[in-house]
Amino acid sequence: MKAKERHHLKENEFVTTTATVVEAVRANRDQFLIGAIAVVLVVGIGGGWWYWHKRTNDEASSMLGIGMAIAQAPIAPPPTVPGATQTPGTYPSDDARQQAALQAFQQVASLYPSTQAGLAAKYQAGVALMALARFPEAEQAFSAVADQAGTSSLYGSMARLGRAEALENESKYDEAIKVLTDLAAQRDTMVPVDGVLMQLAQTYVKAGKPQDARAAFKRVVDEFPDSPYAGEARQQLTTLG
Repeated sequence: MKAKERHHLKENEFVTTTATVVEAVRANRDQFLIGAIAVVLVVGIGGGWWYWHKRTNDEASSMLGIGMAIAQAPIAPPPTVPGATQTPGTYPSDDARQQAALQAFQQVASLYPSTQAGLAAKYQAGVALMALARFPEAEQAFSAVADQAGTSSLYGSMARLGRAEALENESKYDEAIKVLTDLAAQRDTMVPVDGVLMQLAQTYVKAGKPQDARAAFKRVVDEFPDSPYAGEARQQLTTLG
């Protein structure tokens, strides 16, 4: 077949195919229109969601940063000169600083509860409550973080440690011991097991259970001989006799 004839046949095939497509669109223009609108909506919604999600995370992270800056702000004695005011960015006491940080963290957690920054703010609110000796509230804050973050995440594990400390400060030793025992037995915990065991042993001491405390200290020495806690654990074993 000559090249000219082959080219002519290809042109005819293209014309026929194009005509078929055009006719299909004409016959089903409503369906094609709906499909096109659906595609536009999907793309638009997806882009809008991505923009909203990024903006939400950015705003939450910015507010969390403000709270962290407050928590680390300098403490300066209140001015004694009549009419003078507190230096901006400073606080007259640690309690005043912690109270201001707590309000900032609670605001982030309230406005952006499902974001990572919101989760971090909930944890930091628990830390601030501990510093303010508001232990029952701190326990609740840490429990909420642990429930949201899950047991295998860093915030989940840290929140469980915080909850145990809050329970200990409420003299709820048995509850604190259970939390720490479960955490020490967890294989995929994100916090050092030797540190958990040290806190567990010290809680046993406060609970008046020296034998259990010895067992926990001994685990640190035996299982983690290179741990930074090993020296203290040995001293505690000597003290306990």
